[in-house]
Amino acid sequence: MEEISLSDFFHTKPQATDFSIHLATISEDIYHTDFNLEKALIEHFGIKKKDQFISLLRNNKINIYSNSELKTFFDKIQATISNLPLLSLAIAFEPSEETLKALSEWLILNIHKEVLFDITVDTKLIAGATISFNGKYAECSIKPKFDQIFHDVLINRSKSGEKSISPQTDHQSVEHITIGR
Repeated sequence: MEEISLSDFFHTKPQATDFSIHLATISEDIYHTDFNLEKALIEHFGIKKKDQFISLLRNNKINIYSNSELKTFFDKIQATISNLPLLSLAIAFEPSEETLKALSEWLILNIHKEVLFDITVDTKLIAGATISFNGKYAECSIKPKFDQIFHDVLINRSKSGEKSISPQTDHQSVEHITIGR
């Protein structure tokens, strides 16, 4: 069996935990006499993810009628989930599922790894993100630059005695508009 791709099922740490709990419940029920895999998958994951899960089983050549093969594969999925690296991401907005999917696909394409996102919403960032991965930290937001400009323009001007910038209250009139030269 090759490496198991789980990016169709979850992107964040809480989603992975939820998936893992549901999979553990299904795994416990495998040896019950009335066990029906498709019914269990629909009950725990819904129809769309059930279909994706059946495809995952098929792609990994797992016999869906063999309880021992299913149990072994479920255990392998659980191990894969617990070994996924965590990427901490602080952004200024609550990401949509499409955003998480795009980020996940970009990382798989560029660093060739699936990761779990630990998302923190920090509206003070304004735009961009702060990223922590494998012990490395990157500040990719515009907040530090904005703070520097704010400090340089507003605070330094008030210290040097320059007039502070006030908003223009008079409006532009047609008499003062020129077009071209």
